[in-house]
Amino acid sequence: MPRPTPARLRAALRAAPGSAALRATLCAVPAVLVLLLTGLAVPAPAQAEPLPSKSQWVADTYDAMQGSRAYIGRRVDQGGSRLAVNLDIDNTSLASHYDYGAPVAVTLRFARYAREHGVKLLFNTGRIRGDGRLKKAKDLLRAAGYRVTEICGRTSTHETLTHSKQRCRRHFVAEGWTLVANVGNRQSDFTGGSYEKSFRLPSYGGRLA
Repeated sequence: MPRPTPARLRAALRAAPGSAALRATLCAVPAVLVLLLTGLAVPAPAQAEPLPSKSQWVADTYDAMQGSRAYIGRRVDQGGSRLAVNLDIDNTSLASHYDYGAPVAVTLRFARYAREHGVKLLFNTGRIRGDGRLKKAKDLLRAAGYRVTEICGRTSTHETLTHSKQRCRRHFVAEGWTLVANVGNRQSDFTGGSYEKSFRLPSYGGRLA
């Protein structure tokens, strides 16, 4: 029996009954396989964009606070009693992500300037009160160089950050404070009003809480 070769196989295929239909079917197989494999392929999960370097973050914080001290100077000159600034803590007043316990330098500079001009510092945090957590936060702030007049935190894990931040600002206003500035780094720090001017530090799309 002659040995089968590719040429003989092709010839046999052309001579076989219904060979045209068979050839069309065989030619379509690779395309079908491609479609099946493409449909079954699972896309790789999107990688979260990494946070910038500490030096880039520091530069961004200075950009965000540009003009803040000049604003406080002008606002104090306008007059008013019981002037205060509302300050978020984590990654706004303290560098919780990049250098835990250390101050955010530009915010500390702003806070000291405000204090030197008679403006008090009120801290408004997403940290939950109870079990000494707010006392620990106050101790960290003081160790970092802040003069804390008051601190207000969330009531429980059931209270949203947005609600907590608004409630604390309203609490400060009810005590008679005029919040001339609000400094934070997330949208929840600014929703709801009860302050005159905002300065928003970077959160990089909420990735830096």
